[in-house]
Amino acid sequence: MAYSLQPTLDPPLLDVPTYSLATRDSDGNTGMNILTYATPISSTPERIWSIGLFKGTVAHENFVSSESGILQLLSPEHSKVVRLLGGSSGRDVDKKKECEKLGMSWISSNYDNEEEEMPEVLPDCVQYLKIQKIGDLIDCGSHDLAICKVEAMFVPSSSDDFEQRREHLKTATLRDLGIITEQGRVAE
Repeated sequence: MAYSLQPTLDPPLLDVPTYSLATRDSDGNTGMNILTYATPISSTPERIWSIGLFKGTVAHENFVSSESGILQLLSPEHSKVVRLLGGSSGRDVDKKKECEKLGMSWISSNYDNEEEEMPEVLPDCVQYLKIQKIGDLIDCGSHDLAICKVEAMFVPSSSDDFEQRREHLKTATLRDLGIITEQGRVAE
């Protein structure tokens, strides 16, 4: 039998890291969402990442306004907040209060006497990237693409075992747990 290619409309089922983007609104309140469209695109002379921002969300509005945020690489223990942060809107739900109920109280992200007020973050993420938008957003349909400079990277001070801290939450795990669908949306 000869090998041949067949057309398909099904996109590849990828297993990618799961992030939460923490942003601040004009009043200084933190908002958080789930973000899986994030990837490094350059490492020198500066670290540059691209992120996809779902239009119409509080996170999108905050990022457009502030042009910055903290990209949090989630660990498997954060799977319990993915449905909340990715499946509800900060317009309808107090995500901070609901995260507290799930045992994930938000913490300050200010470090080294940083003068700039930064958004709160989830505790015990694998790594945190302080990002700043460079250039204009690119309209990609359902999402806008933002190109971002990584201004700082940090890890939890309690991160004694670096090898253990490297395990991050992946979309395949979230699919296996029934938290997201094959299309990457939060399961109903």
